Amino acid sequence: MINRLYLGNFRAFKDQEFKFRRLNIFVGKNNSGKSSAISALNVLAQTFNDQDLDGTPLLLNGPFDNLGTYIDVVNGNHPRRKISIEIDVDGYHLKTEYKYRTQRRQIDLTYFELFNKGKSTVRFVQRKDAYDFAIGGEAYEKLFPDMPKRRPRFRNFWPITLGINRFAPTPGGMAASNSKVRDAERVVLQARRMFDAHFSSFDTISPFRDKPQRTYLYSGETARKIGVTGSNTATMLASDSAKRGSQKKHLVDNISNWFQYTGIAKGLEVVSLTPRHFEICLISNDGTKHNICDVGFGCSQVLPVLTAGLNLFGADNSPRHSQILVVQEPEIHLHPNAQAAMGSFFVSLVSGGGQVFVETHSDNMVLRIARHVALGDIPYQDVAIFFVSDEGEERVTPIHLTQSGKFVPDFPGGFFPQRQAESLEIARAGLRPHIVPEPSQQMTFVYPELKK
Repeated sequence: MINRLYLGNFRAFKDQEFKFRRLNIFVGKNNSGKSSAISALNVLAQTFNDQDLDGTPLLLNGPFDNLGTYIDVVNGNHPRRKISIEIDVDGYHLKTEYKYRTQRRQIDLTYFELFNKGKSTVRFVQRKDAYDFAIGGEAYEKLFPDMPKRRPRFRNFWPITLGINRFAPTPGGMAASNSKVRDAERVVLQARRMFDAHFSSFDTISPFRDKPQRTYLYSGETARKIGVTGSNTATMLASDSAKRGSQKKHLVDNISNWFQYTGIAKGLEVVSLTPRHFEICLISNDGTKHNICDVGFGCSQVLPVLTAGLNLFGADNSPRHSQILVVQEPEIHLHPNAQAAMGSFFVSLVSGGGQVFVETHSDNMVLRIARHVALGDIPYQDVAIFFVSDEGEERVTPIHLTQSGKFVPDFPGGFFPQRQAESLEIARAGLRPHIVPEPSQQMTFVYPELKK
């Protein structure tokens, strides 16, 4: 599990720490910067997984996110500022720092340090014309005073060699130093496997999802990830529908259960039209079958979210501790009851392990999650809420849930309190004398700002 993330000079955040749990919710006003933390996770994942640009320590544009240039990403758009990213994954703590070389138009890794259980394993610091390198907290020069220092080799932001020439003759009395190097190499390898387990089991969905198509091709492809726009949804559903036995994840059946739960429809079906073509259909509550293009737009927009979650975490709730799903605005075009049901869906995903990050504007979804906490369906320690503001130095307010489902502290003004404020105004309006305005006065009554 990703336990912690620190961002320095990354997009909206100049100096910000996040302590994550199983289910992480980001809320806030538009343009407050709440997507910055999600973008950092996307960038780390696409950098770690990339095999084509292994000389790029931070891949800003890739399969999970497109952030533009270093100048677009660095806080305040100052190209001389360094970006710092720290991440904790199951006992391993990674600190990295990046700078932009304006003459070469490239991003450089200037700092790397890996900690295991609080102890430094490897530290690399790039300076203008030199570098420092330490293993197990001791400088290379101290460990090997008579051997020339060699620069470690990195793939993206991760070292693949520690710069030690094992075949060079070493002076006597270096057994302890060699042992420290072997220990460090083992920790680096174990940590890489841990990070790989998380970032290879990583899927992200943006708020801009593809429109449904009336028909799809049986291309023979099998998708592992849903795609940032949900482009692989139909392929994934068709592929799983054709499987048998233990390989089948029953995606269509479980998505049908969700549609029934919300009352939107009776089910979902993959319908074969020809040996080359198929369509995705929704079965209405009256039993009639409709192409996905002919039903409410919210149905096609929520379909990638449901498919990605069930594909990544599995439908049998078996433990999957490394899976990570990132979703932005899953509630798009859904009515309030379905928005709340999305909260139930995310709670069900993390109950078997794994981790979910959600950016949302839906108070219905967040309140449903609080209700599940109060019912004991998910431990209150497994939920973290981050309210992101566009004002002040402290831009992020962590909000936790108590065992009874209460928010602590209360949400800052201007977001969820809007529902309470509107309810209060409705109640006050109900106490006033009821006056029916004249027809000529109705527009002035409803829109007082239009009064001339």
